[in-house]
Formats: sequence, structure tokens, C-alpha cells
Amino acid sequence: MLFGKLTGHPKTRAFITHGGTNGIYEAIYHGVPMVGIPMFADQPDNMVHIKAKGAGLIVDLNFMKTEDLRDAINAVISDKSYKDKVMQLSSIHHDRPMSARDEAVFWIEYTMRNKGAKHLRVQAHELTWYQYHSLDVLAFLLAIVLFILLLFIKTCRFCFRRCCGRKGKTKRKAE
Repeated sequence: MLFGKLTGHPKTRAFITHGGTNGIYEAIYHGVPMVGIPMFADQPDNMVHIKAKGAGLIVDLNFMKTEDLRDAINAVISDKSYKDKVMQLSSIHHDRPMSARDEAVFWIEYTMRNKGAKHLRVQAHELTWYQYHSLDVLAFLLAIVLFILLLFIKTCRFCFRRCCGRKGKTKRKAE
């Protein structure tokens, strides 16, 4: 069974998800409220946004009990506010000036008319690998920190020698 058919089935009342982007978009597209069990990467943040929008609930995987999952599913199914919020998000998602196919055709033709649309390309592709990862900036800042540290050490050594280093010693005169 295809994933879109599962969330798009008319009898689907809630969607239990790990919070991945594709699953969230599918659920929003079909107007299905979510119960999220995020695990890693972008999933916790995605589910925080869904909860903030009122389109679902979060169950913590590390501290989850059977009752917690059951209560979250029942809350999402029985409280109509979750369905209403996700339907609002779905209507926003469906509000497009043209169909996805027409938009794809437009952008393909636009790219052909403008010889590759180089003005729309991300400039990051023109950077070297160390510039892309900001290693040049990091090296510069590290050099400044090391210089300040070295200057501090030299100043402390100079002050220590000046104050403490030559007490009790007398200069010998060349005889």
C-alpha cells in the first residue's frame, strides 16, 4: 500500500508518525491529525511545530508508556480542534495559483528561456569546500585567539620577570 493512500484514506482519523518531513506533509495534505514520536535529527523540531500549530501531539519515546500513546491517540481523535487545525493547514497547502504539474512546466520553460537561470542558482556552489564550511573564517579567528593568548603569556612573563625575577640579584661590574 502506498503511503499517500494510507494518510489519504477516508477512514484514517489519526496518523502516528516519527515526525519526518515527508510524513508530516502527507498528513497535512490529507488533513489528518498527528501523534508524533520523534527520534532524532529534524523530527523533534518538526513535531514541536505541529504541536504549536495545534495539529497534533508529541509522545516522548524515552518515557512513553502504553497509556501515554493511547491517551494521545484518543485526544487527537476525540478533540475536534486537532482536525480543524490540520484542515486549516491543509487548505493553506492546497491554495496554489496553479497545479503542481503546471508549476513544474512553468519552471522548466522558464529555465530554458533564461539559459539555465543562473541568476537563481545558489552562490554556495561557487565557493571552495573550505569557504563553504567557513574554515577560512575559523582559521582566522583561531589565529587571532592564539595571538592574543601568546601576547598575554609574553606580557605575564615580562611582568613576572620585572617584579619577581631579579630581586636579590645585584649586577656585577666588569672589573
